[in-house]
Amino acid sequence: MFSNRGYRWKLGAALTVIAILGVAAARWGDSINPALGRCVAEPRRWEGASLWFPAARILSVRETDYEIATGAAQIRVTGRAPAASGALITLTGIFHADGPRFEPLRTRVLSPHVHLRWLMEAVSIVVALAVLANFARHFLFRPRLLQVERSD
Repeated sequence: MFSNRGYRWKLGAALTVIAILGVAAARWGDSINPALGRCVAEPRRWEGASLWFPAARILSVRETDYEIATGAAQIRVTGRAPAASGALITLTGIFHADGPRFEPLRTRVLSPHVHLRWLMEAVSIVVALAVLANFARHFLFRPRLLQVERSD
């Protein structure tokens, strides 16, 4: 099982299993915390569902409610707005089909520099690739280095 025989087949099978698990996790996660667009399209299906929006922009603010957008979908949120129009927030709450509307349980205003997260992730990926390259350089099994010339 751990020999180099059929290395490409084993590698292909492992990568296929990883891809299948990734797709399954994405589908399972979407059923747990659907996108706002799915909830607005089928409000009765998601009535009473607990949702989390990692980043939503406040579009308009009124005295008793405010409107947010995530992606292309918009929804009215009950309660006072945590920030002014245009601010980015994250919120957790309950989806209600009447309206539809969203009842927040927890809200938090996000930093205006939240868009720089992709830069942190890119740097982390580069560092991980450098570590893997260093391991491969020093610890990769190379059978031809083990061959010794015989002197008779």
